[in-house]
Amino acid sequence: MSLNIALEIGIRQIKIFALLLSYFELYIAPMKHNLPPLDSLKVFESAARLLSFTKASKELCITKGAVSYQIKQLEQQVGVALFRRSTRQIFLTNAGQTLSQTVREVFDQIGTTIQRIHASKLHDVTIAATTYVAARWLSPRVARFLELHPDITVRFEHRVNDRDFQLEQADLTLIWGDCQQPPGQNTIARLPMKLFPVANQEQAHRLQTDATWQHEITLLTENRSQDLWLEWFGQGSLTNPRHIIEDANVRVQAAINGQGMMLADQMMQHEIDNGLLVPPFNHGLTDYGYILKKSFSNDVNPAVNKMLEWLIRCIPEIPGSKLEDCSSSKF
Repeated sequence: MSLNIALEIGIRQIKIFALLLSYFELYIAPMKHNLPPLDSLKVFESAARLLSFTKASKELCITKGAVSYQIKQLEQQVGVALFRRSTRQIFLTNAGQTLSQTVREVFDQIGTTIQRIHASKLHDVTIAATTYVAARWLSPRVARFLELHPDITVRFEHRVNDRDFQLEQADLTLIWGDCQQPPGQNTIARLPMKLFPVANQEQAHRLQTDATWQHEITLLTENRSQDLWLEWFGQGSLTNPRHIIEDANVRVQAAINGQGMMLADQMMQHEIDNGLLVPPFNHGLTDYGYILKKSFSNDVNPAVNKMLEWLIRCIPEIPGSKLEDCSSSKF
């Protein structure tokens, strides 16, 4: 290919690109970017509906000059007059009437959509809890709740550790905590639990017959509960080997499999009743338990209040449970 032919092809490509760019600037870009600002449309809708800049300024809590400025900006952008102005009154032009009808319809559609979204949210409940609590206690009770309230949607936010939760993530939060501390402002109720060691039958029997072995058995724990073991033993340090398992459900299975001893609460009553796990000692910790919190940002949501009432009603099903009401008002 000669140099002249190559140059000619290059010039043609540049011209084609320039034509495409011009087309985009003339037709595509205006459609994408030349919509009037929402503030101008809001001011125009009010003035067109009331046929008064003064009344529009009062409705929108802005000055009459600000209304006039927004209308002028809008008229400059659309390229035509939207109002005919007289000494004491304003009138819509034909273009103004057309735009007014469209803007009002669009605003009505937006308002209707927002109402639908808000209405659907009033039938949603989000509950935050650990996988342990969600699987053992919440899930079957929520299933019964949904049978009574099929119009409500329940979502679980579950984590292995409840310390990862933020209160604003959920409508209701059920977390483990110190029940001796003053309740926070979002605390609705507290459920103190007895925290006690359990092991499988073989290991529990050895713990009961060999007093020295409690200082040798592997402790199944999570990072947070290591201090609880110190508290239970009443010692400043321990020589027991430890197996750190953050997920409580996995710790339960490890204890059943004979991998060590773990701290349990009344939510493990099923394994105890069926002989899968045995409490080898009588004493336990009683300062801790579950704390039920409510996000008051959704205080008007009736679905949240129904779920809250239901959970509180179900708490007595936990063996040995005693609810502490921390709320200042009823639901």
